[in-house]
Amino acid sequence: MHSRLAIELASVALCAASVVAEAPRGSMPPRGGSILASQGIGEAFFAPFLGTIRERRAQWLQKAEAATPVLRHRTLQAKRIVKIEADASAFQGWAVRDAGTVAGVLNRRLSQGEEFIVDFGEHVVGRFVLGFVDFGRALDAPVRLALSFAEMPCELAEDQEASNPSLSRSWFQSDVFTFDDVATSEHRLPRRYAFRYVRVKVVGCSGGSRFGLGRLAVETETAADETRLAAWTPPSDEAAKIDATARRTLRDCMQTVFEDGPKRDRRLWLGDLRLEALADYETYRNFEIVKRSLYLLAGTCGGNGLVNSDAYERPSPRSGACRILDYTAIYAATVLEYLEASGDEETARDLWPLCVLQTKFVLNSVCADGVFRDNGKWWCFIDWQKPLNRQTAEQGAIIYGLKKTWALARRLGRTSDVKFIPDVVAKMEQGARDVLWNEAKGCFVCEKDAQVSWMGQAWLVLAGVPSAPSARRCLKTAMEDTQAVRPVTPYAHHYFIEALYAADMKGEGDALLLSYFGGMVKLGADTFWEVFVPEDHRAGPYRTHLMNSYCHAWSCAPSYFLRNAKYRALSR
Repeated sequence: MHSRLAIELASVALCAASVVAEAPRGSMPPRGGSILASQGIGEAFFAPFLGTIRERRAQWLQKAEAATPVLRHRTLQAKRIVKIEADASAFQGWAVRDAGTVAGVLNRRLSQGEEFIVDFGEHVVGRFVLGFVDFGRALDAPVRLALSFAEMPCELAEDQEASNPSLSRSWFQSDVFTFDDVATSEHRLPRRYAFRYVRVKVVGCSGGSRFGLGRLAVETETAADETRLAAWTPPSDEAAKIDATARRTLRDCMQTVFEDGPKRDRRLWLGDLRLEALADYETYRNFEIVKRSLYLLAGTCGGNGLVNSDAYERPSPRSGACRILDYTAIYAATVLEYLEASGDEETARDLWPLCVLQTKFVLNSVCADGVFRDNGKWWCFIDWQKPLNRQTAEQGAIIYGLKKTWALARRLGRTSDVKFIPDVVAKMEQGARDVLWNEAKGCFVCEKDAQVSWMGQAWLVLAGVPSAPSARRCLKTAMEDTQAVRPVTPYAHHYFIEALYAADMKGEGDALLLSYFGGMVKLGADTFWEVFVPEDHRAGPYRTHLMNSYCHAWSCAPSYFLRNAKYRALSR
């Protein structure tokens, strides 16, 4: 059965038009007031926690600064010269082929119009270094080079300027540099880039080919310390390759915070943070970067105490002002997991008032009957899948977050601060069974359109709503339903795989991990991508795959499943 399932899962088909970035939108009006109001919990209950948060915000930012991790560096030389050729059998239609040694382009005279592509052999993040030679002759004109940095071949083979991305073109990593003094032995570019390939083109230079390049290198940057990597024996070569790709993804996203992508967006997102932290606990065990990320989100929370979903470090810490409901729901879970991994109870207690207050925000969209109904005030994310009705998934994510908050309260001895949680959870679980469970289909469906989705089942299973037999039934139903809405991101796939494990469906979880993440490895990924649709390699939420991030933090979690003793993914 497992081999058949792996084949089925590997053939997930979704059209590119279904992967579109969405802003917050309403779906169904609230009815009967909020569940908090029905429990007699109002603003007065949360006021003391908000007061504490306002008092601590400045201190939280100071603690975030104090926890800034040390960046580690290594210098890598370009490995080879390559050419990119059209190949229908290759990922996104482009194959990389060997075109010679780096020695063939170094220490020789270069002329205007010459260009070549160097391959560093792996995805890297850091500062590009060029060494010049002038052959002992004075240059009567500056050297001007066009440098294009690419995570994937498509970024060099296709015309970025002809694309129409929904995000700014300034994210494209193509720049022109003018060097006045090539007698200086080396030039270290000021901007940090994320890449594997670099196209070097001479767009201007002195006549007579009076200059050349003596060195092409990168000084990498990461907060990951390879000497602290936890020991682990992979159960198979496939597992080892998936783990190495996941770790490289995590490594390159570990900067002075957990970035979502070192090419784009280069900032902290709460959803990515949680999965990065889980993978970090099993690999590099850098607790300071987790602590800094938690404090940065805390210190940039709004005046009303809401933890926004993203934050910037520079030029000074500030919120990105995105309000993602399912991200806010897991802030307390992220604090709890940090406490369990690090033993740092002081930080958990310090952030506890913030964890309490997030329950107010997420429950404002839950009606008195215990059912979540989108009031249009949130960005309900879950996945980049446009057709997805997120009601069932959000119902599960909120319950899941509340249970993690209760677990944190018990760990800290503060259950009286959130005394409403057990009753609210019971009501939401009953609401899910009464309103969202469809016995005829054997799974949870959305109230408005009876939509069946993988993520709706996943989050409600993770929240512990269905019984064990019903959990297995609803997950199996969704996987076998060709009309069910399937996820398109590694982020969502993480939670579906986790739900399979939680439902004691290890064979199915292993099969999906192997077909989905292993599928990327087979296609040549040396870091895991932001979006991956097995039958549409150009899928992406930004109107062009050229804007996709091909080293994305929320995709690093396979190392967590592979290494954690609870899951032992791909082990028999």
